[in-house]
Amino acid sequence: MEATVSITTENLLQIAQTFPSTPHILAELGLLLRNRNVELEDVALQLKRDPALTARLIRLANSAAFAQTEPVASVEVAVNLAGFQEVHRLVGVAMLDQFGDEGLAAYGIPSRRLRENALFTALLMEELAKPADEDSRTAYTIGLLRSIGKVGLDRLAKEHAPGERYVVGPEPMGLAEWERTVLGFTNNEAAATIMKAWRFPHETVKAISEHYAPAGRHLPLTHLLNLAANMADKIGYGLPGESGYWLETDEVYRRAGVKLRDAKPYIDRAHFAFDRLLRTNF
Repeated sequence: MEATVSITTENLLQIAQTFPSTPHILAELGLLLRNRNVELEDVALQLKRDPALTARLIRLANSAAFAQTEPVASVEVAVNLAGFQEVHRLVGVAMLDQFGDEGLAAYGIPSRRLRENALFTALLMEELAKPADEDSRTAYTIGLLRSIGKVGLDRLAKEHAPGERYVVGPEPMGLAEWERTVLGFTNNEAAATIMKAWRFPHETVKAISEHYAPAGRHLPLTHLLNLAANMADKIGYGLPGESGYWLETDEVYRRAGVKLRDAKPYIDRAHFAFDRLLRTNF
């Protein structure tokens, strides 16, 4: 069946150009932090690309959470107080605020649920990456950007298909099938198009583009993302129409590099970080 609207690759690339710079900062920051000897000044330089982001970090450093006797006036001091890992997480939180402030009308996803799903999935990815021997910051970024294709398609749908809505019924059409039928792209295809244009690493693009159907795929991060999204869904932070894509097999754990019997402490840490970040006045 042909798509009912004519969203094109060019449309997706144009909408991607209107997005904030935060995903780029997050990706570059993750690469910097792979170096254990990274300089504070290099991290601060990346953050300064977004004045609103640096202002938020400085405001947080001046909050009661850090109880400073002297006012914090520079991003360098703010980063030093918070620590590199926390700053990396907070950049992700800022990105979610930018992309999720209106929710996704075409998908029936409120803004709060979009942010909760992305953040919890990202924190699960970050924690589960450790036993899987994957880079935790790359995994966190993949979890955060898992739904970036939905964001792009939702914005384009406002112009190209303003009356279209995905509805989960008694016998629902699969989300990807609905997207392809109505919009011409699945959200994972849209994510791949956008992230390739942003020059994200191949493994990041591939993990997101393939995570609905990881069977037979060789990239562990693809299986890890399917696993993390499944866990987020089961805990109550899932998104409409996606539960049918999550696999309940030992194979997913094995290919993700995670042992089921060892997963609980990592899940608990992700949940603790999630609750704490939601309470952070950032």
